[in-house]
Amino acid sequence: MRIEAFTQGKHLDDPEANEDRFLVLPGRGYAVIDGATDIGGKLFEGRRGGWWGAETTMRAVAGFLAAATPREISAQALVEEVGSALRGLYARQGTLAAMRADRARRFGATLTLAADLGDAFRFVLIGDSGLRINGAEAFVEDTGLDLVTASLRVAAYRFVSAAGGGVDDCRRVGRALSFHGAARLHTDARPWLDDESLAALRAESLAWSQARLPAVPEADLRALVDGGIEGQARFANNTSSPLCYAVLDGFEVPPALVRVFERPRTAVRSIELHSDGYFARGATPSLADWETAADEVERVDPEKVGAYPSVKGSAGRMRTDDRTVVIIRP
Repeated sequence: MRIEAFTQGKHLDDPEANEDRFLVLPGRGYAVIDGATDIGGKLFEGRRGGWWGAETTMRAVAGFLAAATPREISAQALVEEVGSALRGLYARQGTLAAMRADRARRFGATLTLAADLGDAFRFVLIGDSGLRINGAEAFVEDTGLDLVTASLRVAAYRFVSAAGGGVDDCRRVGRALSFHGAARLHTDARPWLDDESLAALRAESLAWSQARLPAVPEADLRALVDGGIEGQARFANNTSSPLCYAVLDGFEVPPALVRVFERPRTAVRSIELHSDGYFARGATPSLADWETAADEVERVDPEKVGAYPSVKGSAGRMRTDDRTVVIIRP
């Protein structure tokens, strides 16, 4: 067996702030966990919510895999274990009631897991962390939600650039729209935007999203365009909308949002688990190729407004996102 694993936080000068985690437990399982960044920046015991979501989920998954027999490794039991751990954390921090009442305040994490059953691997995907098997068969649970909020940033970035704004202006205004939405003019969008230009950008983003996500009701797209990332929690674990996404946050994760399947061990030559901080996969199942792909993304589109649109870009000693990959060759 050969195992490669790598993680790097987006804050290059603050590696402890990394909100990704990975697990390597030979004979038990392997996982990549991505904490959901809290854009509000509130600290709990000196750490942000995404850090707590990832750390708590990692420890719960490790304990679950260590204690369970292969036949006991079910997605439902795993979700319950992580949920219990997160609720225990909320209770210790005195926030359980508040977290129960407001899903936007909860810590959260995604998970991609390869559980070793001996003669087979059981794969569990919760959220948008990804998986590739045998260097070819790829899985990512992506509802398109991030593309909508990214479209706001890209439209604003390009508008400000065309108007003569500098890179810092483009970044600030783009962030204001993607994070806070286009329903009203945020202070950080001035003086480059006014009510008229904001309305035009809102219409542009909505039309772009409707063209690419025709199955999503217009009301849902409008809610996301208007609320930005701040308002997207309404879609978390909410199967009433095609924009719904799964997140481990201490409360119910609908079974329909949890992807589970198996492959015989004899059919598995390689397993690659990764967080969404990698905008392109490696050409082969090797860490060197994954990092080559990451470097190429940064060369081609560091601001993430072109080939790799995102709600954030790279600047100076800050990268777009934390990134993590675990590669197993059984």
